[in-house]
Amino acid sequence: MRTNVRQMNPMNQTQGQKISQQRAEKIARNINAMDTDYQRMDDMNSWKFWNGLEKALKKKLSELSPSDIEVIKPMLKPEEAKYFNLI
Repeated sequence: MRTNVRQMNPMNQTQGQKISQQRAEKIARNINAMDTDYQRMDDMNSWKFWNGLEKALKKKLSELSPSDIEVIKPMLKPEEAKYFNLI
């Protein structure tokens, strides 16, 4: 049976925070890169890419705890944070 090292060492995370800083930064980077006007694109390949990214990000955000989302919020651009209903 494989054990997550982060679970074994409580010093790696703060109280109530389960997301790693690296993962939070990756999610924030993807949210900030999101083209929020992709619905207006004529290019189907680009539309599919942005639509897929939006779905993946919304799924990841729905799996996070409120304290995890609070870690991500300061890293977000206001427009993208509003788009994902985070502010």
